[in-house]
Amino acid sequence: MVPLAAATLTGCASGHSSGRIVVSARGGIGPMHVDESDRADVISFAGQPDSERRGRYLARYDALGYGCRGRRAADKQGFPHCKTVFYLDSRTGKLELPYTEDQRYVDPNGVHVGTRTPVAERRLHRRAFNGCFSGFRFDTKTAFLVNVARRREGPHR
Repeated sequence: MVPLAAATLTGCASGHSSGRIVVSARGGIGPMHVDESDRADVISFAGQPDSERRGRYLARYDALGYGCRGRRAADKQGFPHCKTVFYLDSRTGKLELPYTEDQRYVDPNGVHVGTRTPVAERRLHRRAFNGCFSGFRFDTKTAFLVNVARRREGPHR
């Protein structure tokens, strides 16, 4: 299975409920863009977050969580605990990292959460890498997209 996770990737239980949302390695997430969109843009797109957490990993962040089922958006280390989490840079207020396990978010090749790894390999014209996890990484000059392949479904816990 391929959940989308990234420094471009991300699903929302609150506000945006229909259709596919394209996520690109250039930093696009539907109408939003990494390093350009802010909190108001995320809320306009996804609705009020189910959960929010401020923290620090490499930098201070504000995590807006959607599909949280009563959980915090992220743990103290910043690891997501919701179906979708949009991480904002606390200093700039800009969107820095989206994360999702929501099937509505799809890369330009049609790969989404739940796409079986062999199907994703055919659509992406490349083999999944293997290491600590299996998946695909796409780098551009301004951002990157990581599609993580794994066998079980559901959010990391």
